[in-house]
Order: sequence, then C-alpha cells, then structure tokens
Amino acid sequence: MAIVALVSSGCALDHNAAGDPFRPVKPGTLTVATAFLPAPGFWEGSPPTRGFEAGLAAALADQLGLHRVVVEQVPFSEMVTGHLHGADIALSQLTPTSQREQVLDFSDPYLRTPPAVLARAAVSGSEPDIKSIRGLRWVTARYSTLTPIVASQVFPTRPPIVVDDRSEALGALRAGRAQAVLLDLPVALALARDNPLEYQVLGQLPGNEYLAAALPQGSPNVQIVDSAINALQSDGTIGQLADRWLGQSSDVPLIRTEA
Repeated sequence: MAIVALVSSGCALDHNAAGDPFRPVKPGTLTVATAFLPAPGFWEGSPPTRGFEAGLAAALADQLGLHRVVVEQVPFSEMVTGHLHGADIALSQLTPTSQREQVLDFSDPYLRTPPAVLARAAVSGSEPDIKSIRGLRWVTARYSTLTPIVASQVFPTRPPIVVDDRSEALGALRAGRAQAVLLDLPVALALARDNPLEYQVLGQLPGNEYLAAALPQGSPNVQIVDSAINALQSDGTIGQLADRWLGQSSDVPLIRTEA
C-alpha cells in the first residue's frame, strides 16, 4: 500500500451551503484513495501528480481550503465494498451503483463515461459493428459495472475470460489471451493514447454512465464536496483537465447494440 503526497496551494471554499466546514481525516490534508497506480490519463508520474484525477484532487483541495493532498492506493475490490482505508474520498474511475451506494456515499458526477471497446491494436476492422465485436475474444472483470453490459448487449459468441479487476483484464489483452475488454470511454482513450502500439478503441456503446467521488458512508462532507465539484464544473476546470489528459470522445464511432 503506497502513500504519496501532492502539494496544493489551498484556497477558498472551506464551508458548504449550510456553513459547515470540510472535515478532513488529517488537518489541512485531503486524503484520496485510488486503486490503479499508475493509471494513464488519470494518475501519472511518481509520485502521481499528473493526470485528470490527480488534477481534480488538487483542485478539490484548493476549493476545500486544504494545503496538501495525500494519495493512498487501495485495492479496487476493497474500495467498492466500502473500505477506503481512512481516506476522505476516493477518486478511482468509480461509477455509482445501487449496490455500491449501500456501503459508500457518492458525490455529484464529474465525468460522463459511456462504455467503450478497448481492443488489441492487432484487431482489424475499420468500421466495427455489433456483429464483428461479438466475435472477439472478450475478457471481463468481476468487480466492473460494465461486465453485465457485455452479457446483455454484446452477447459474445464465446464465453469471456473472467478476471478480478481491470489490471488483470489488461494483462490478458497484452498476453494475447483476449482481444477486447469493455471500459469507461475516457479510460479506454487514455490507455490507447498512452500505448497506441498495444491498444485501440474500436467504438463506444450507448450509455449514460458517469464517474463520481466516493466517500465513507455517512460522511459529513458529501454536500461540500458536491459544491466543490459543481464549482469546478462551472468555472471550466474539469473540462480543461479532461481536454488536457483524456482523448476526444467525439471521434469514437457509436456501435449500436440493437443490430
């Protein structure tokens, strides 16, 4: 379990609409849990001070009037069962679900994330459709919210390889045991941009999923974190971070699953 620190300048929004201050676990510090380090486009560098969620963490700390960000790596399987290892929030490409909401509180969304097909670069086909991607060798992750979509919309012609998490799924692609995995579109774009000789994004599926920050259940900080995220949406900070670190989703073709 690695802990690294990022420096934040610390500024203004230290109270929510009700006048209550943000209550960090450690004074003056925003402690952030994340699962995948490094995560291209989201957490890069050593320490991981670069990337979309790294930038979001620093911007949130500024908004909350905190001076420092500490990042703690937490296994994804533990995070989604409510164990944040003492962190104030988790920023780890997390999609809220009814099951996760039983053990975690979630903020307002910060990024739209339709499902996308990440494939090995060697997979051919300039105009993929639902029929062609069904014939690929798929890998799915037990703890991913996208796994049911593979079963209910893609209908692979062969049973997918099943692994525990995204890291293992990407390992299956790199080893050639699988050809495709379903990931959040920004995650897939970042991976393909980071290593174009290994990965490509074939297309995106219809969907209205989004990413949000997770907080310990019953946290007194949900409202003020919502206020901070909404402020960062309004002033363009989140859009600027997405433009800088993530690929252009408008360039990814839509694969219709009704065909």
